[in-house]
Amino acid sequence: MNPLQIIATVLALTLLGANNLLAATPPDLSKLNIPRYAPDRVLVKFKPGTTAVEMNAEHRNVHAVPLRTLPEIDVQVMQVPTGMVEATIAAYQHNPNVLYAEPDYYRLLVMPSEEPGPTLAGGANYFTEQWYLHNTGQNHLYVNQTIFGASLEVTSGTPNADINAPESWDQTTGKTGDPTSYDKPKIAVLDSGADCNIPDLSGKCLERVNVVGPNPGSGLDTCPTDEPACDNYGHGTFVAGEAVANTGNSEGIAGVGWNTGAGIFKVCYLEWVTDGIYIYEVGLCPVSGSSEAILLAASDQFANGSLVRSQYQVITMSYASDLIDPATGEITQTDASSAECDAIEFARNQGVLLIAAAGNNGNTSRTYPAACTDSTGKSTVLSVAASNHDDDRASFSTYSRSTDHWVSLAAPGQDIIGILPSANCGLTSDSDSCVDWWSGTSMSAPLVAGAAALVWDDLYTRLASSAPKAAADCNYAGMPCSLAVRERLEQNAAKIGAKGQNLLNWTANGRLDLAAALRNDVASTGGGSGTPPVAAFSYSCLGLTCTFSASGSGAGTLSYRWVWGDNSPDGTGTSPAHTYPASGVYTVTQTVTDSNGSTSVNATLNLKAGKRTVSGSVSSGNGGGSSGGGGSGCTHPKGKC
Repeated sequence: MNPLQIIATVLALTLLGANNLLAATPPDLSKLNIPRYAPDRVLVKFKPGTTAVEMNAEHRNVHAVPLRTLPEIDVQVMQVPTGMVEATIAAYQHNPNVLYAEPDYYRLLVMPSEEPGPTLAGGANYFTEQWYLHNTGQNHLYVNQTIFGASLEVTSGTPNADINAPESWDQTTGKTGDPTSYDKPKIAVLDSGADCNIPDLSGKCLERVNVVGPNPGSGLDTCPTDEPACDNYGHGTFVAGEAVANTGNSEGIAGVGWNTGAGIFKVCYLEWVTDGIYIYEVGLCPVSGSSEAILLAASDQFANGSLVRSQYQVITMSYASDLIDPATGEITQTDASSAECDAIEFARNQGVLLIAAAGNNGNTSRTYPAACTDSTGKSTVLSVAASNHDDDRASFSTYSRSTDHWVSLAAPGQDIIGILPSANCGLTSDSDSCVDWWSGTSMSAPLVAGAAALVWDDLYTRLASSAPKAAADCNYAGMPCSLAVRERLEQNAAKIGAKGQNLLNWTANGRLDLAAALRNDVASTGGGSGTPPVAAFSYSCLGLTCTFSASGSGAGTLSYRWVWGDNSPDGTGTSPAHTYPASGVYTVTQTVTDSNGSTSVNATLNLKAGKRTVSGSVSSGNGGGSSGGGGSGCTHPKGKC
């Protein structure tokens, strides 16, 4: 069934009172005809050096009309005659100047289980329902599916099968959102939009961007001009709430990121499909919109020459490339979208940490965008699987094996309470929270996103005040800040589950442990050693220009601060260089910080302009150092000599 047939069916059912035919049970996927891609759009990228004249000639040759360009990755979104996508792609691919041409694939939002609610919060504080933040084995609700429909029942889990959120909030609660700030981490939520007026998200939405257009698809998902990224589906509101819902306000739920702000990017829209009897809601997410939002979120935005929003540090994506074969009902995946993975690689190179749901297929098949890699085969996305309240893999969750460990982390994703748009409960937007219980890796990814924002905030606290804070320029412990945050999340994940399970059997790094990531304990070795790190470095100077190489050691990720001794701004990283202003004697001090504290060591450099060489090494771990060529090294517990 094509989209026009779907619309006709929907209209006919509406005339017959179709509201009574909206399904309350999970759909039979084998009977749903969900389109694989947009019927009239193609994404094309030409090889570098292709002239505009050559591009335009090829577009005319295939009867394609430009809709828009994604200049950061040199991809053009083209409109083609309806039904001619595959033929147009084949024609483009015959041109040796075309690097790739592909459909505008739909990423899909399908709820793995239908909810029994939603339920009015009634001003209640649902924190005890959030077992995934703090699990003491307490009773909590879950969705029980029966032949008579869904109902809420009471169950309990295993103590400590959680992400240790309260313990982490004792260390940091993040920073209040500021769209233009570079040192207040914020999250870009790419999804179906969000209801930003509900109590749980009030004051949390930094911007609202719609990249699917005001009247996408068959026109079922439209937004008022003052709410351009509204959420008619509910999925995006749920996801945003898990990451950044107002916390500590005794209302609704607690968001992992506490004070963290979020940008709302509407990249998915509501569509109705039918099995011939019932109507079902799905979310369709074109990769052209996904790619555009990723590029926008990874870049500073200006208006009239003034910065109106700095780049996001974290992007979270809770949609996957699940496809449903209308003939067999088999769930499969699309190939990776070259454009989408190019956009992700651009964002990664801009210093952004990208997080995505691994998918709900219950197998090890790669899904996208979670499985995107760069040209060297290195992962560009932190992929998240779903665990349950006993620290086992949720049965629906996609996972990975040691032979292809593309799924990085697990986070709770089964029977998760979250918030929905007020309209889902028949409420006015600002009157009360509307809650429900959903399951899926869609629920897991935003927990990791909220955790990443808090770890990033801690990282900024550790950096020297003069260190660059923009994600594109930020370095920590000799690596991009985004990689440092990812490593802290991965290295400090729980490897052993609450019941003694080996969590590395189905993920590369284990289950998210936010408190450990903030303490920077290394869970696989039982945490920090309690011993301060070793500060050590070597140096080599030619004239007034010196290069340094850190060789310290400690627990987890190390951060480095360098004081040059000439009143210039401090340095960071493992291999900095510094040029001194004039001949003289300078004391350079290195401070190394890890989860157990800080240690400093310094060296005195006697420098002269010209070609005189000075070299040596110092260490706090061996009681002394070596020096040569006019330099001297020394150590002292407080970094003084």
